[in-house]
Amino acid sequence: MRSLLLNSILIAVLLPSNAARSDNAAFPIGPGFAQELGRTQLIAAARAGGDYLVRMQKPDGSFHYYYDAAADRFEPRRYNIVRHAGTALSLLDLYAVTRDPRYLASTRRAIAFLKTRFRPVRSGRAVYVLDYDGKAKLGASGLALAALARQIQLDPKFADQRNATRLANLILALQRKDGSFEMRYRLQSTDEQAFESLYYPGEALLGLIRLFKLNGDQRLLKAARRGAGFLIESQRRMATLPPDAWLMQALGDLYKAGPRKQYAGHAIALAEAMLAEQYDDTDHADYAGGFGPGPPRATPAASRAEGLVTAYRLARSIGDARSLKIASALKTCARFQLTQQFTLQNSRALPNPARARGGFREGLTSPKIRIDFVQHNISSLLGIAETLY
Repeated sequence: MRSLLLNSILIAVLLPSNAARSDNAAFPIGPGFAQELGRTQLIAAARAGGDYLVRMQKPDGSFHYYYDAAADRFEPRRYNIVRHAGTALSLLDLYAVTRDPRYLASTRRAIAFLKTRFRPVRSGRAVYVLDYDGKAKLGASGLALAALARQIQLDPKFADQRNATRLANLILALQRKDGSFEMRYRLQSTDEQAFESLYYPGEALLGLIRLFKLNGDQRLLKAARRGAGFLIESQRRMATLPPDAWLMQALGDLYKAGPRKQYAGHAIALAEAMLAEQYDDTDHADYAGGFGPGPPRATPAASRAEGLVTAYRLARSIGDARSLKIASALKTCARFQLTQQFTLQNSRALPNPARARGGFREGLTSPKIRIDFVQHNISSLLGIAETLY
């Protein structure tokens, strides 16, 4: 009962309000923040998120996965290797901007741990990524490949081109003739394949196109284009376009590899669908910049922002006037994201503010931090800083 009461008090204290939080000089919350948003603040917030991850990294390279800041307790949740791979990728994004060796060292440990989950397929020169639920998910292979490709680009001395190629071979083997993908590598012939993920195909495409950019393997480009074509056509038939930010990022890379009107057009269409669900200043004061339906959460805002950054760049490159609307939405989104980060000033009521500092809470009503909450906020804030400022 005492723990429940403490949680309620802390949530009330930490919720942004129109009247308070002006003591947060580094990342102001509330009215007046709009004047202070800029590149320096965004990169500082991303660095604080990176520092949180570095502190939360274990000696084996994994991370404390789920942290309850209100109770100063690590929650006993099953580890998720897809989110681990994404976290490694975000640290590489952070290193690319800051060149801080701490983030590179953390990434090396994270990727070394990631590779302990690689398993060879029964036949052929390929590996899959085994998650802790015993499944070999397409998304795990896609994000692991994206992380390894980014390491090849930024840290070639420690790069693993052999396993990157083998992950790509696994993704190619999971692609059907129509361009769609199996969501999992079948570990047994009786494995169910009914599960569908919105995000796994885009993650797989991102991995393929990023490795192609480094090794020029035309098989990867052809597969990525075929996969993108399938997703574009299937999503256009939906009543409402989905918030597929991973596909948007892959479309941005595909466009660079060979401009095709459909890539830019679909990414911008996905952005417009996202913006239709974004809260603005006419909604609840604490909701502005987040996304509905319901109370906004940190990770949906951050992950959508990653896709919106790509859509903005594509709109600018083709002279589409909707770039202005996307830019405005990104700035509003960044303001909301920063209100969800624990800082020195706004975490004083926590039992262990030093531990929580830099982490991004789940949302307005939950002070819990999971590694992917931090991952998406790091990458999106860096993207906004690099693109708009």
